[in-house]
Order: sequence, then structure tokens, then C-alpha cells
Amino acid sequence: MHPSELDQDVFTKDIDNPQGAKLRRMLDEQDYVFAPGMYHALDARLAEMADLDAAYMSGYSTVLGQFGFPDLEMVTMTEMVENAKRMVEATNLPVIADCDTGYGGTHNVRRAVREYEKAGVAAVHIEDQTTPKRCGHIAGKQIVSREQARSRFEAAVDAKQSEDTVVIARTDAYGSANGDWEEHLERGRIYADAGVDLVWPEMPDPSREDAVEYAETIHETHPDLDLAFNYSSSFEWGAEEDPLTFEELGDLGYTYQFITLYALHSGAHAVYEDMKNIAENDEEAQFDLEERYIGHETESHHALSFVDRYQDIETQFDPEAKERIEESEGFAEDRSEPITSSDDD
Repeated sequence: MHPSELDQDVFTKDIDNPQGAKLRRMLDEQDYVFAPGMYHALDARLAEMADLDAAYMSGYSTVLGQFGFPDLEMVTMTEMVENAKRMVEATNLPVIADCDTGYGGTHNVRRAVREYEKAGVAAVHIEDQTTPKRCGHIAGKQIVSREQARSRFEAAVDAKQSEDTVVIARTDAYGSANGDWEEHLERGRIYADAGVDLVWPEMPDPSREDAVEYAETIHETHPDLDLAFNYSSSFEWGAEEDPLTFEELGDLGYTYQFITLYALHSGAHAVYEDMKNIAENDEEAQFDLEERYIGHETESHHALSFVDRYQDIETQFDPEAKERIEESEGFAEDRSEPITSSDDD
């Protein structure tokens, strides 16, 4: 058979996206869905333990937490997808993933959407910045033309292999080198018409007035449009005289809300304080840390990594595993407390 006679679309597959379907139900049924920003698998598991709605694989969190880089699109699509895959496999929460600008032209955008789908994410967000992009709160960002942006989002929506996959369009027009407030609004309308599921208007500051005006104005022409809101880690929300609340944002139609670097700031602060403590106080710092985590939900790293489940699997398929576990020291289903020297008595 000549190649021209073959079905040339060998890359499109019909796939299921149960987490996308779950996220869509939550967006329909709840006042809003909240996801803390994070960058690794354990944070996703901790978010589930804490009964949060979803897990957000933040781009800035990933490039800083995994690579030590700034958010200047220095990490490739495959590296981002691999990190998303690890997070998906670690939790039952829907994972929303940063897809930056789609990593290139039309074909790159389409491939990125499908690679994220194969990784099992519920949703992706793509932005209208030029490539390489930058964090929306680093000076120097610039947006592509309306035509390029519409093409980017239409290609992303068309590339979906599951109707349940959620596509979020972010616009950086407001605060960019070549945009303004009116462009910010018009971009939202254009992207909604291109078929995206949510529009995320990135804001340059924590202004209550801007968040309210954007939602009210765009809903005049697109009353059913769901919006996303970045309760950005770049802002000092607590210093605002009247800071926006999640509930208020939900009432305005910001049905998906997130804090971009929530877990990274939480972790960096805690780890730095403990590193400083141990640098100054030696073993006393370890004693102090033990006082805080023993008896806490995060006490056992063995429990967090489901060691007992893996031991059960091991004994199911390895006839000698049960005997080895019973006759050796260490964590097992019936020996899960932290070890002390008195355990040897």
C-alpha cells in the first residue's frame, strides 16, 4: 500500500479522562474549585490528605522547585509533562497543569495538549504570551497578536482526545508591554469564542476593583463564561485594606481559583527555618523537628509512601517475602511507630 493511501492521522486516539470529568462536575456543582500550586508528587498527596479540591502543577513552582530556574520558559514540554505524570500518579485529586505557551507553533501546542492528556491531567492552561514566556509578574512580558492567540487556542481545543479534558486560556494583556485593559477584556471574549472552557485574566496586582470589573464586564457579552483567578503568590494579600475572598471570587464567576506557589512558599519557609536551626544547634534541631512531626499526620515517611501496601503486594507474589518481613527489623503493618532503643527490649 502506498503511504498516501494510509490513514495519516495515526496520532489521534480516543481516550478517557475521568479526572477531567471529575473536575467538570466540581466546577458545575461547587461555588468554586480551589487548588494550591505545587511542584512535586508528595505535595499532591498531602493536598489530598488535607481534603483540598484539586492539585495545581504550577509552572513557576516546577521550574524553581525542580530545577532552581526562574519562570522564563527554560524547561521543556517533556520535562513539564513528566512532572505532571508523577503528580497524577501520586494522588486521586484532579491535576491542573501549566502548559506555558504550548511550547511553539500549532503542532507543538497540539502535541503538548495530547501529551498532558496521556499523563492523566484533568486540565491544562495555555497563555497568549510570546515565546519564550515569563512569569506574569516579571517585567518584560509581551503578548502575541490576536490572530496568533486565537489560532493557538483553537488548535488546543481541537487537539483534545477526550471531551472531558479542560482547556483554560490565560491572557496576559493587562500589564504586558503591548496590551491594556480593553485588550485584556477583548482577549477573554475571543478565547471564549474559540471554545476554551475557562478564561484566566492574569492581573498585575491584587486590585479588588479590577477583579470585579473584569468579571462583570465580560459576563455582559458571555454570561455563562467560567473564569479562573490567580490568587497570586507575587502579591501581599494580607496587606490589602479589603482583600478579596475566595467566596466573593466564586460569586463573581471565578469558578477555578488557585495560589500559584502556595506549597513552594510553605515548604521553602519551613525547610529554611529547620536548616538554619540545625546549622546553629546541631542535634537539638532534630529533636525539635521530632516534637513537631511525631504524632502529626505526616509523622511517618513510610506511611506517606504506602510501604505497607507495597509489602502486601510483595507477599502476594513472593512466597518468601512474608517470612523476611516478619524476621527482620523495621517498618511493617504491625510495626508502624517511630523506632526507639527501648523497642529492642
